Amino acid sequence: MAKWGRKLPKGRGLGIAAHRSFLSYVATVVEVAVSADGTLTIPGVWVAVDAGTVINPRHVRAQMEGGTIYGLSNALYGAITAKDGAVVQDNFPSWRLMRMGEAPRAFEVEIVASDAPPGGVGEPPTPPAAPALANAIFAATGHRLRTLPFIGADGSKLALPTKQSA
Repeated sequence: MAKWGRKLPKGRGLGIAAHRSFLSYVATVVEVAVSADGTLTIPGVWVAVDAGTVINPRHVRAQMEGGTIYGLSNALYGAITAKDGAVVQDNFPSWRLMRMGEAPRAFEVEIVASDAPPGGVGEPPTPPAAPALANAIFAATGHRLRTLPFIGADGSKLALPTKQSA
């Protein structure tokens, strides 16, 4: 689906990760574009899921999209901070999520046909999103980001090493 192995322009990369939970298997590919100043965009995401017997494919696709967006949001912005001994982010209004303009431009979900018992589809797409994103950033820049969040709630650029510190 992602046309893995295709030639990408400079500053672009593909990353992949897979996960199994709740009797379901999910594999995610993320494509990123990183500009010289560290601005990140996500041109596409491709998710394949084997959730056993699927009763409602539209529901499964929606859960894959939502869970992946949640995982990408946490990887990019998900910091928990404390002030005066109390956590600042008390609920979703104070928790930075990906905005519509930051979301992947293209999103495909492939449901693998299976005769296995039904599996979960709410949680399984979230865990592979962050490592797929990290792998894509590495493929695009040659730098491994090892600290989350990759950007932060302030919406600044990726924290890529400078030429002096590399």
